[in-house]
Amino acid sequence: MWWSRLLPALLLTGCNTASYQSQVLDSPVVPFEELFDLADTIRLDPSIIIGQISFLDVNQEGSFLVADLVGRSVHLFSSSGEHIRPYPVPECLPDDAENYSPFSSRFLGNDYVVVMAFNGAVSVFSTDGRCIEATRRISKPSFGFCTSNDSILFLGPPWPVRNSVEEPAIIIYSPELHKLGEVPVKWPEFPVLNMGRGGIVGRNIDCFSDGPFYIYLGSMDAIPVRSSGNILRQRPEFYEQRPRDLSPDMSLDAKREEWNNYITTDGIFALDGHTRMLVYRNIDDRWLPEGAEDLYLYRGVSIASNKGEFSSLSTISSFVPLAAGYGYLYGQADPELLPDGDIGNPLILRYRFIRPKF
Repeated sequence: MWWSRLLPALLLTGCNTASYQSQVLDSPVVPFEELFDLADTIRLDPSIIIGQISFLDVNQEGSFLVADLVGRSVHLFSSSGEHIRPYPVPECLPDDAENYSPFSSRFLGNDYVVVMAFNGAVSVFSTDGRCIEATRRISKPSFGFCTSNDSILFLGPPWPVRNSVEEPAIIIYSPELHKLGEVPVKWPEFPVLNMGRGGIVGRNIDCFSDGPFYIYLGSMDAIPVRSSGNILRQRPEFYEQRPRDLSPDMSLDAKREEWNNYITTDGIFALDGHTRMLVYRNIDDRWLPEGAEDLYLYRGVSIASNKGEFSSLSTISSFVPLAAGYGYLYGQADPELLPDGDIGNPLILRYRFIRPKF
């Protein structure tokens, strides 16, 4: 486990990367088809109605873990879309069942499933559906987590909790929800911008073979927790630096306008153990295809190797990425029309990542 070996050193050194050199590399835009090839379309079992997919995770076998915000439930589907089992949150948190709205659910190795709700509750299940442990709150608020080996890593809020002076941190828990430690992380460049929720829910952190990477709203590239030697940062060709933070004194309308005037980092995904993918919104219209419709769906995408195995490339996606992993990108298509005329579940699009050769 990376954290058990490096936690003492990280706690001593914190995240001060001032002693490291940071090199910025350009990430040119290429056509989407040069990076992703549509492999198949998955139809989720219509016997289970999904109201709204708030989060989707995949494991090495291609199975889907679907968090349904409207149905307030979490379901496991096979790689072909067959329903396998639900994960009954009320059995873990019976007193909170009525207020439970899952925003994120992830596989934890081969043995567990972790679910987090908007109210801060966390539940851990065995993959066969048994409740292992649950809590109404972890030690600090969190808007996202990732899993690595047998550890759960929650990214804490980018602001002091209860007027404390503590730095933001990644809080590490065991599957039994025992706190194992904390690793301090950097403050966001734009504190006020990051005071509220934003971006793709639950996608502010992801775990890789070489440790977790995290983002803030306004990040040009993801930030590695483990930093050593030269730090290679990617600058997508479409990226435009936000010139200033929001002002605390701005009206809500003014904040909204300022938010939409500049690129905002939407999320980070692990395409595989060493390849990170960042998603950006509010891309300038000149990067969008001529005659494009549903412009609000378009996102900028940047792909880079954590190990520098290939040159970073960027592209424009006509859909908001839903999940990624094990060499595939997943998107959501329109709901299918059932034979009886009813509207079924959204179709899942699976794209194979075409690894750059240079």
